[in-house]
Amino acid sequence: MNLMCNTKHGAIEWRWKDLGQPSPEYKSLNHQWWIPKKSEFELVTKVDASIRQEIKDEIWEDMQSDFEYQKSIYKIHKLNKKESK
Repeated sequence: MNLMCNTKHGAIEWRWKDLGQPSPEYKSLNHQWWIPKKSEFELVTKVDASIRQEIKDEIWEDMQSDFEYQKSIYKIHKLNKKESK
């Protein structure tokens, strides 16, 4: 599954890597509380090697607010689970 992100270098297509047991791609679809690592995504769009890391950093920074939101929801979930015992 390829995803799109608008960067200062234009629209960039990227995806979660499909290697590993289970792969980041699988975890992104099937693990509710999975928080990815920066090394677990790759660019699909062909870009110049000199700006490749800059684009990956920009996409990663763009995702940070989503990760923080997910972490806060997970903390609430754990507290609710703990209180219900």
